[in-house]
Amino acid sequence: MTAPLKVIIAGGGIAGLTLANALEQANIDYVLLERRNEIAPQVGASILLLANGCRVLDQLGCTEALHKCTEPVIWAHDRDQHGRPLAQASRVSQLMKARSGYPFTFSDRQNVLRVLYGNLKDKSRILEGKNLTTVRQHTSGVTVICEDGTSYTGDILAGADGVNSKARSEMWRLADEVDPELVKNDKTSLESQYQCLYGIASSSCGLPVGEIDVGYHNKRSSLILAGKNDRSYYFVFEKMDKVYKPPHVPRFTEADRDEFAKRNGDMKVREDICFGDIHKNMVTSTLVAIETATYKIWTWGRIACLGDSAHKMTPNAGFGGNAAIESAAALANSIKKLSDISDGQRPTEQQIIHSLQSYQKGRGIRATAAIEASTFLTGVHALATWAHALFVRYGLSILGDFFEGLSSDMSVGATLIEYLPPPEISLVGHMPFNPEQGQGHKENLFFRALLASPFLVLVAFAWKFANLNLLLEAGGGTGQPWHNSLKPSSLINTTAGRGGQNNKTAILQDMFTAASINSDPAAGLLFANLLAYSGLVLAIWSVEAVRRCNAMMPVQLPAMFAFFAQRKCLGMVAPVYYFLHVMTPIDSFKSTDMRLTQMHYTRAILPSLLMVYYLPLLQSYLLPETSQRQTWLQLWQWFPITHSLAQFAISKILKDTTDSDKIHAPKGDVSTIRYTIGIPTIISIVVWLRTVFSAPVTLSQIFLPQPWTHVPTSLTEIMQWNYLLAVSSSYLWLLYFAWDAKAAGMMTYSWITLLAGRAASTIVLGPGGAIGVGFLYREYIITEKRHKGALTVESVRKRAAAGKS
Repeated sequence: MTAPLKVIIAGGGIAGLTLANALEQANIDYVLLERRNEIAPQVGASILLLANGCRVLDQLGCTEALHKCTEPVIWAHDRDQHGRPLAQASRVSQLMKARSGYPFTFSDRQNVLRVLYGNLKDKSRILEGKNLTTVRQHTSGVTVICEDGTSYTGDILAGADGVNSKARSEMWRLADEVDPELVKNDKTSLESQYQCLYGIASSSCGLPVGEIDVGYHNKRSSLILAGKNDRSYYFVFEKMDKVYKPPHVPRFTEADRDEFAKRNGDMKVREDICFGDIHKNMVTSTLVAIETATYKIWTWGRIACLGDSAHKMTPNAGFGGNAAIESAAALANSIKKLSDISDGQRPTEQQIIHSLQSYQKGRGIRATAAIEASTFLTGVHALATWAHALFVRYGLSILGDFFEGLSSDMSVGATLIEYLPPPEISLVGHMPFNPEQGQGHKENLFFRALLASPFLVLVAFAWKFANLNLLLEAGGGTGQPWHNSLKPSSLINTTAGRGGQNNKTAILQDMFTAASINSDPAAGLLFANLLAYSGLVLAIWSVEAVRRCNAMMPVQLPAMFAFFAQRKCLGMVAPVYYFLHVMTPIDSFKSTDMRLTQMHYTRAILPSLLMVYYLPLLQSYLLPETSQRQTWLQLWQWFPITHSLAQFAISKILKDTTDSDKIHAPKGDVSTIRYTIGIPTIISIVVWLRTVFSAPVTLSQIFLPQPWTHVPTSLTEIMQWNYLLAVSSSYLWLLYFAWDAKAAGMMTYSWITLLAGRAASTIVLGPGGAIGVGFLYREYIITEKRHKGALTVESVRKRAAAGKS
């Protein structure tokens, strides 16, 4: 039985037919008015179906039919103006299917329209040749008058009639009668900066089926997709001389189209294929000005816009059609809720207005984000600015899966049809759909930086209390017990080339030499703990440097941070590192493969550390002669550089399996990370336990500066502050993660339990042991736990059970 509510849909495109299907399955009465005389004309357009669109179409029961007429994008290639690869080819569909359950697929737009139309059970509600001319609103409904004189009355008008929407212009006219200022800005928001030739060709010129080639050219770009039956789909973009606004947006003729194709025929698709080779086999093509618009008002009275009539974007990212599907689902949800609360009665005008406003409120943020992301990608493809060109030159190869990341951000928070069950396949991927994540839900980086400001306070403390310049000002350690214990011949010149009493590097070397010969047992234990802890920190930084979600972040440069930590002090540099690391929010782990590290580098971390960090230190403690110990310390002090070189060299022996791991084994590095961090953690624990059981003085005298307010003048005091601040910054970093994880519902322990556990582990295992264990627990959380909003098999069942109770 249908509800006493009727919807008039203007437009039989992707948005209109999706809405018609959704309303039919909600048993809500509707009529669809299509301007053209056929519902699925061939206009030369193609469509890329992404996860957010596929899930809704799957809910509607279209998947099997779509599978027969669409082609997955197997490989994506980014190419320069000569057709040469800019980065490694990406296995787009496999990665996106692993993440969301749905591959990237493409087809003629006509095919998708046919599937949506064919999926309708009652096709008598689809009326062709109905060109909307006038809309009239009244207290009891809304009436649409068509060019042929027919009229239709309902409760809601859904304007899905494209970028030049008559429903929207009528909505503006009616709004102007009440408030002339309401839509004033929207009337001028549409603009056009690029022109695009899109079409279909009967030959792919040998391009492999299921591959897309993206060409990056100066102020122009191309997208070529090779489909079944030697058919290819193409888009060629060119930046126009200025930004155009209505009514001055250009309209192009066939002669303009042919001239454009000739002018850009030399664009390289691949090194041996030009665009002209493909276009000469044209089946159909159209030259248009690409319009974009971010409308502030989607709904007024009983009228609501969706699809291109509400949010128009450039086609480079393929977001437009999928955003239209999402908006149709969102509007259907609002209408279904309206029908449910009406309790068998026709809804009031105020109920309808509130329902349509809630639809825009729910979709507006994500739609705006999709427009911005599409515009950004269009600029990147066309190398619109020097920043875009720089990103393409260096960023693409570093990021690897740039487009997949952009699409994932757009898909993960997608709208689904709430009154239909989510498809099982959408619940089992590496990146569960989550309405609380993705585009439109990004954290404000300035606010996050403000929250992370305590790290900068630690930097200020380190500058005052753990600065080695303080020791130089105090005479370079001359007269201190550890210095006096060394023979004059031991104060050798270092690689820095200056005497031990005047150079920071030499001072540290002499100090560690003194520690190794146990000239000052208490200071020696402090230095041993600091060295063991520093090795653990270097291991952690090395792991984070090769984590996929940290691509193009400063934390990818552990050698730089290690170098400055050695030159300044760890207590000063570690807070800076963690401040920058905290800028990567927990949202970055929404897909399990984003926590993955590059295995050939990860496997190389521990062998490198053992060889260039721990072995020289061990030798400096075990060799009988002081000069021998100093020689090994001289080798050790180069570890920021030698570790990077050794890790790189070892990684070249190992196979890079990242491309396969991110799809098939996103947790494949967990055991490697465990022993890579576990062994330095055990070393820190052993050093701590030795300290506890052999300390000649109290632990507070070893580790805590006395008094706290005193500006240190001895190296021991400076190292106490160094150790204290370095450890504190690591604790703070883990606490920030706990805060994020608790907010995301990924960690359920109370703060009392967490802090008590941290305190107990510090006492038993020492600071290094506690931080190592804390890092491994963090790894467990980001690997195994899901955000509270994630739609998984388990969470959907729990919600269903809660709804029944």
